[in-house]
Amino acid sequence: MDLDDPIATALRVARLLERAEIAYGLYGGLAVAAYGVARETKDADVAVVAADLVRLVELLTRDGLHALPTFDRVRFGGLTVSRATLLGGESDTGLNTVDLVEPASTRYASLAVGRAVRAPLRDSEICLLAPEDVVIFKLLSTREKDLEDGSAIIRQLGAALDVAMIDAEVERLVNEVPQHDVNQRWNRCRGSA
Repeated sequence: MDLDDPIATALRVARLLERAEIAYGLYGGLAVAAYGVARETKDADVAVVAADLVRLVELLTRDGLHALPTFDRVRFGGLTVSRATLLGGESDTGLNTVDLVEPASTRYASLAVGRAVRAPLRDSEICLLAPEDVVIFKLLSTREKDLEDGSAIIRQLGAALDVAMIDAEVERLVNEVPQHDVNQRWNRCRGSA
């Protein structure tokens, strides 16, 4: 497997999580691209309810990859991120990272991962966060690029996107994640769309 290929990495990680019966939803640049917005990415971002980096590294290692924990449970705005670096195995080439991303609100994390949809990716299927949840995760993040991604999804999907659902979730998250100005980021994101 070419670890420089983020789709191959995402598919392998998804297969391992499914075997371990860990609920997930593909997130990040690959999810943005899946919703019709061209976006380059180099890693695999996976939304989970509760990140367990030790377990992820164990699953990857048992699958023949050399995986190292890079950082565990680092807060980025309204998200907590845990990263594993994949150095490959005997038949693998390249280098990649996998980020386990969980919202600071456990209530919302469970809903978002529970709403993930099955979607085709290459010759497989993968769980993908619903587009509304990709936008909300982007609001919970800290980078300007994330707001651009959220705005691009809004423009791309237009009336097919449930903006009222995003409004309702943002309203709840304002109280659940008070240290991150999710409402201000939502207003900026929507305003740019």
